[in-house]
Amino acid sequence: MKPRICVSIMPKTMTEFETLWIDALKSEPDYIEVRLDHLNEPVKFKEPSWKNGIIKIATDRFKCEDAERSLCEERFRNLIKTSNEGFDYVDLEVSTDNIKAKVENLRECGVKIILSHHDWKRTPEVKELKNILKNMSKIGADAYKIVTTARRLEDNLSTLNFLSQASRRFKIVCFAMGELGKISRIMSPMFGGLFTVASLKHGGETAPGQIPIDDLKTIYEKISLKLEE
Repeated sequence: MKPRICVSIMPKTMTEFETLWIDALKSEPDYIEVRLDHLNEPVKFKEPSWKNGIIKIATDRFKCEDAERSLCEERFRNLIKTSNEGFDYVDLEVSTDNIKAKVENLRECGVKIILSHHDWKRTPEVKELKNILKNMSKIGADAYKIVTTARRLEDNLSTLNFLSQASRRFKIVCFAMGELGKISRIMSPMFGGLFTVASLKHGGETAPGQIPIDDLKTIYEKISLKLEE
């Protein structure tokens, strides 16, 4: 068993992106997610950095509902330009305006789609999580990501129970955010999750409860879960 890890970086400038990208490659993850939330221009790679076997995900969680429509359209154009830089996946929030059309636009660029749902307030029960996935699957994606917020330890059980069932039919990522959700972040790959998400280092978290990738690898080693097939 190989628990797959995605390290997430969120640069504020292209100069910072280049530094974080190199550091992320050195951490030897299975996936790298580049969060574009603070960048107002497309990502451009300097060869040979992008020529490697690591799967690359482009994500923009910029809240367009608070912005002018023209700005939102400009950000989506930047996301398309970024996807053409050799990214494998683009992660889109399911609540994005005109989501079906945007999924098709991105598919035409040759990228795969991760369709995401984030609940920043709570962790729904398993039945509700199944309904969320059912509705997301009607839009269609190559993988799904359902991330909740843990308010109690038992929320970890809900996400992992749901994940163990859903992963039989779908490529899916599911865990709970926050300090109380760290158990599900660690255990989700063993319950069928496509990957779990780690920070590059302490202070570099892009979401609550992320564990630095080096610490996460140490945990897997300590509990005798091999990192190689």
